[in-house]
Amino acid sequence: MERYEYIHGGNIYGENGRADQKLIDFSTNINPLGMPENVISAAKQAIEHAVIYPDSACRRLTHELAKFESVGEKSVLCAGGASDIIFRAVYAVKPKKILVTAPSFADYERAGRAAGAEIIFYPLNKESGFAITQNIVTAIFEVLPDMVFICNPNNPTGILTDIDTIGEIAKACRSINSVLIVDECFLDFVPDSQKYSARELLNEYHNVMVVKAFTKIFAMPGLRLGYVICDNEMLLDRMRFCGADWPVSNVAQAAGLAALTNGRDYIRRSVKYIRLERERMMDELSRMGFVTYESCANFIFFYCDWNVDLNNMLYNSGILIRDCRNFAGLEPGYYRIAVSTSEKNTQLIKTMRGEKFFWQRQS
Repeated sequence: MERYEYIHGGNIYGENGRADQKLIDFSTNINPLGMPENVISAAKQAIEHAVIYPDSACRRLTHELAKFESVGEKSVLCAGGASDIIFRAVYAVKPKKILVTAPSFADYERAGRAAGAEIIFYPLNKESGFAITQNIVTAIFEVLPDMVFICNPNNPTGILTDIDTIGEIAKACRSINSVLIVDECFLDFVPDSQKYSARELLNEYHNVMVVKAFTKIFAMPGLRLGYVICDNEMLLDRMRFCGADWPVSNVAQAAGLAALTNGRDYIRRSVKYIRLERERMMDELSRMGFVTYESCANFIFFYCDWNVDLNNMLYNSGILIRDCRNFAGLEPGYYRIAVSTSEKNTQLIKTMRGEKFFWQRQS
């Protein structure tokens, strides 16, 4: 039997289960502006309501999310993070074949394998900058998958897929009775994100689901809150059966409501801050000789041709980054770093420019 292995970023815990406070974590892509103050306050106040069961239907939160996303309330389903949504969707559809781009987020594959589906990888190549193009439509008609996953912007590359391409993928999937899941957990970090969202396709394509989460943009990974938008009410209802009741705690629901209160302004400030820091970091990495890719998200994907384990070298200097070798389709040498605060970003660059790293580069 295959043993479980944790393969995500954010593994800052030692053998005793305590977080290593000395580590600077660039392995998880959390908004560097941090959790909004009103969210922290709401979460603290909600603790007193932990003595009662949460609203399983998340009615207040669903109502506000529907307004925030400009959709009907019946089109929204909340759950315990984007991964919870992904697993529920796979269990609800029961696909025999799933098409996943390589590289991309590992939980698409994990959810599929857990449900007994065959996973078919559609390789993205470095020659095209790891972009998802309309060529994937040909693969869809050749493979005939029951479900297709697209991450936009993609993780770990940060590459954005235009809405015309997403539309062609949706059309192809509908023609073969396949479900398209578009993961937009990082799309809020993109300026004018509404221009790229598959949300605009939902009225026409009832086979499309858009996955989003509070995790990244509102810096709430420890609270676990995600949601899906879809105009197929029967599919959403099946998803409710594919997991426990009370998927979102009282604390997470209160935090989500607070986040939406001034959400647009917070997102605008975040996008501006991250864009400036991302450009600065990419420029520094390029000067050091790394191959960087044009990320549109709150992280940077790059290739290191030094004959060293950059991940281990930085870890020994108290910095955790994401080694991407366990992403399907990537060879050793690819890494992902979050865009963090200006101070932490400067510290990372200074460390990588340090004497030890320069010596390794020369060798």
